[in-house]
Amino acid sequence: MGEGKVVVFIVVGFLGLAAAALAFAAEATKIKVSDISITEFNTCEYPSSPANILGYTAALLTFIAQITISIVARCACLPSDSNSQSPGVTFAFILSWVGSVIGIGLLVYAANLSTRQEFLGSIGLCYTLKTGLFASGGVLALLACILGMSSSYSFSTNRRSSIAVPYHGGIAMANSQFADAPT
Repeated sequence: MGEGKVVVFIVVGFLGLAAAALAFAAEATKIKVSDISITEFNTCEYPSSPANILGYTAALLTFIAQITISIVARCACLPSDSNSQSPGVTFAFILSWVGSVIGIGLLVYAANLSTRQEFLGSIGLCYTLKTGLFASGGVLALLACILGMSSSYSFSTNRRSSIAVPYHGGIAMANSQFADAPT
C-alpha cells in the first residue's frame, strides 16, 4: 500500500473514531427526564445541552469519511476489469454505505429530537429522547467506517494483483532496450 493511502486510511479512521466518540458524548449529555422542570403554566423548561450539536457533527464526520472512502476506492462498484474484484468487496462497500446512511439518519433524527421542546398535554409529560439513539448511530458510523476501509483496502489490493502476465517459456516478448551489438 502506498504512503498516500496509509495517510488517507489514518485520516478516515480518525474521522470514524471521532464520529463515534461525538455520538457517545451526545448520548451522555442529552437531556434526561430529571433535567426537565414544569413551570406553573404547564410548559416544559429544558436546560441547554450540547447533544444536538455533537450529533450533527458526528453525522457530518461520518459523511465526510464515507465520501473519502468512495474517492479512495474509486467507486468499488464499477471495477475497470470484471475479473479483478470479488463479490465480498462490493458487498462490504455497499454495506458500509447502507450502515453510514442509517447511522447518519439516526444521528440527525436524535439531534433534531433533542432540541424538541413540547408538552404532551394528553398525558401530562414533557418529551425526552429515548436512550440509545445517539449511541446506535455512533456504532453504525464506526462500523460503516471499518467496512468501508476494509473494502477500499481489498479493492486496491485486488486491482494491483489482477494484472496477469502470460508465461512464454522464458522467452522475452518485448523490444530490447539496448542497441544491437556491433559484429
